[in-house]
Amino acid sequence: MTDMYTMVKRAKADPEVLNELIQLFEPKVNKLMKRTNPNDMADLSQELKIMLIQSAYQYDLNSVPGFWEFKDKYKREES
Repeated sequence: MTDMYTMVKRAKADPEVLNELIQLFEPKVNKLMKRTNPNDMADLSQELKIMLIQSAYQYDLNSVPGFWEFKDKYKREES
């Protein structure tokens, strides 16, 4: 399986990979739908998928911190 970083990078250019990304999150979306009103399930499911697509397209892959940057940021927030 491909890591999430690679999938998002590829999804920006390939609709088929974007579809794979949506399918990857499908179980979580379905689980969340069980908590909502049956009349709203279809609309909410569609909205969550739209938000996933928007997030994939808008995510700045160049700003992902490395391990040491993440560690330093976490340490500063902890203090």
